[in-house]
Amino acid sequence: MTITYVLMQNLKRNPLRTSLTVIAFALPMAVFVAAISFVVTLAELAAHNEEELRLGVHHKTTLTNGLPEGHRRKIEGLDPNRERLVAVCGMKWFGGRVPNEQNTLTSLAADADTFPIVYSDTSMQPEDIEAWNKDRQACVVGTTPADKYGWKVGDRLTLNSTVPPYLSLEFHVVKIISNKERANFFYFRRDYLVEALETAGASDARCNIFWVKCRNTASLRALQKDIDALFANSPDATKSEDENAFGANFTQAAGNIPGLMQAMAIVVVIIIGLVAGNTMMMSFRERMRELAVFKAIGFQSGRIFFIVISESILLALIGSLLGVLPMWGILSALPIARLVNFGPISGFTVSPVAVVGSICIALVVGVASGMWPAYRAMRLKTTDALRRVA
Repeated sequence: MTITYVLMQNLKRNPLRTSLTVIAFALPMAVFVAAISFVVTLAELAAHNEEELRLGVHHKTTLTNGLPEGHRRKIEGLDPNRERLVAVCGMKWFGGRVPNEQNTLTSLAADADTFPIVYSDTSMQPEDIEAWNKDRQACVVGTTPADKYGWKVGDRLTLNSTVPPYLSLEFHVVKIISNKERANFFYFRRDYLVEALETAGASDARCNIFWVKCRNTASLRALQKDIDALFANSPDATKSEDENAFGANFTQAAGNIPGLMQAMAIVVVIIIGLVAGNTMMMSFRERMRELAVFKAIGFQSGRIFFIVISESILLALIGSLLGVLPMWGILSALPIARLVNFGPISGFTVSPVAVVGSICIALVVGVASGMWPAYRAMRLKTTDALRRVA
């Protein structure tokens, strides 16, 4: 009689309870994997932003108050030899919407000359930059809106602005951004927007934000202080933030998402621990006579211990895999943009970190929940056990 045979027979002893236990493992574990994968995605985005070394400069009071166009020249004047900054790109919110659609795109008008430099993570090639510079209606589109509306390079499209004076502008797609950190965005030339505003009699050359591309982290911190000090006593005082801090202003409005996901993961672990512990204690009580018989026919105490704890670990691993694999399939098979569209995050896939974490948790929970029943089984006296269940 092999250990494998004994384990399989024990799992089939009460199919309903085994199935419910596995499901009770699988569902929380699927939630755990999704939650941790989302947190990992946020961490990867934060790491990417740190590498890009962009400093956002906006009005001190609110982002909706624009800054004069001249602020760009003054910021550049702080480092005329370009020892600390690479380039400055002004941006203005457009809030475009596809005609007859309700969703507003994250559409921004950017300074044409410096956009490819400041946003090098759009991976614009020389031919893309040439097309961008030649065509005032040029736009650079992330994969999320491109996939949703079927846009391709060379297509022409129209967006209706959701802010006064509610312009309707036509664009020419010159680049589809493959980088996942830029997947939700739609960029076009700010000079085209300014020209359209002048035509509509609503001339406004102010920018909502200036993005400053820095040489290194030390330069970013130094420029952050210098820029705010430069405009401190002006009507257009500024607040400078690195890209992660700027993004946090929006994510915090929806609550502490990473903290919520981590708390959810902890609750999941507690739930599966209670389920596993309860199941193993019930199984031990039901099998007391069987274990006593095993001892009577010569099974060593260590082998009895191994049988009980192996069953606990096997249940935990099966439940974990049945939670992880379907979630992996769902997030891999479905278009990620339809699952999550949260700020700069266009979606996420199951992280290997979450998979490894779920397996480790299953092992720990399996061992912890099976330890006490296994210990009691190991110390079980054959005569007492047979008398108790007779």
